[in-house]
Amino acid sequence: MKKALVIVQSKNSRTKKFGKEITEFLCNRGLSAELIPINKFEPNKLEGADYLLLSGGSNGSLLSFGQQDSEWLSFVNKLPTLNGIKTALFDTYKIFPGGMIRKMKRYLKEKTDNLSFALKSRDGSLTVSDKMDLNDFIG
Repeated sequence: MKKALVIVQSKNSRTKKFGKEITEFLCNRGLSAELIPINKFEPNKLEGADYLLLSGGSNGSLLSFGQQDSEWLSFVNKLPTLNGIKTALFDTYKIFPGGMIRKMKRYLKEKTDNLSFALKSRDGSLTVSDKMDLNDFIG
């Protein structure tokens, strides 16, 4: 059975909801999928993982202009190289889609060369298009 880890770091309930919907979708597709808060993640969880889906965190302030949260940066710095683990990003947004994703990719570029795609949601719900993308992601 393929194993997926969905790591969520969130200051808002939309991103947590999005992570939960992603995890439930993957379980329904026959994967062993686990939703893990970023502050509960242990690197040994990556053993045997086929997929990693990672949310990013801004510090939650509108005045931060999408600055990465220090907890998220610390998490990424402690991540081992993700050799062989297919990786995707997900995030929710209020106004501008994609800005945080671009920043997350920049921080992760030295950890993986297998960064497949990113999911974005305004309200934390998986769309039909998201489900199709996830199906392609897990093959």
